[in-house]
Amino acid sequence: MDKFKGESIIDFFEKYKTDLDCLEYLSMIKWKDGYKCSKCNHDKFTVRKANFARDCNRCHHIESPTANTLFHKVKFGVRKAFGIAFEMSATTKSISASQIAKRYSVSRPTAWLFMHKVRKAMKSSESHPMEGTVYVDEYSYRLNRSIHKQTIFDNLINRMVRSQHIDYQQIKISN
Repeated sequence: MDKFKGESIIDFFEKYKTDLDCLEYLSMIKWKDGYKCSKCNHDKFTVRKANFARDCNRCHHIESPTANTLFHKVKFGVRKAFGIAFEMSATTKSISASQIAKRYSVSRPTAWLFMHKVRKAMKSSESHPMEGTVYVDEYSYRLNRSIHKQTIFDNLINRMVRSQHIDYQQIKISN
């Protein structure tokens, strides 16, 4: 599956029509450098077509594309989680948890907690620098998101896949 190159939410949901489309994309990113079983370190596997999970040929440990990522144990569906991540990465203004809750038919606390996970993944890190020409808006000193929406989304998904799972209990509320 190719990277998403569109800019509109309509194009986005046209590309990711189902949770399975999202799982396929996650598996492509997660195992782009090859698969190694997290239990026995074996590198031979079988792909489960139902959800793109990897089944180790030695110990038969099954690892989901969402395992040990920020998408791990998301109860409202990977497609909705992708949509929320896309909207947060593609909009120039902040979006509230109440707006996300209404758009994606989730509770406000669920939206708030997932958005917190996404924001944590979006924080600057040296491990996933942006590539190519990066334009800075001279007024707000922020990335010109209208030009690089697909780059921002791909970078965010990459960070979310590479990040460790965060339990909701681990999110600290700062005043």
